[in-house]
Amino acid sequence: MARSAIAFPALLLAFFVLLELGLAKQAREPAPGYDSSIEPCLKNMTEECGIEVFQNIFHKGPEITDSCCGVLLKFGHPCHSELIEIVLSTGKFATREAEILQKSTAAWKRCRSIVEGH
Repeated sequence: MARSAIAFPALLLAFFVLLELGLAKQAREPAPGYDSSIEPCLKNMTEECGIEVFQNIFHKGPEITDSCCGVLLKFGHPCHSELIEIVLSTGKFATREAEILQKSTAAWKRCRSIVEGH
């Protein structure tokens, strides 16, 4: 049971990266750059919040909701940074890397401020 709880978010992440790369229909393995060491992190991220955070940082999605900010902080800063780097390593967002890193930092700071009240 615990293994499937970790495997589902990991597969979901791989799917979203593949979807961004346009390979979701033909791929059966995780995306390039996917590192299984991120799996322990993923147990703290929900599907809904993972999508919300991804859309906010990598696309022009809305602000991360307060409830997902709580999930993001539970996910942890090291995991957040590692996940951003994994997605950037695919090359799909190479032209926007500086913008994405800036949005990632801003999202983390905003969520920390909301959750911790700073």
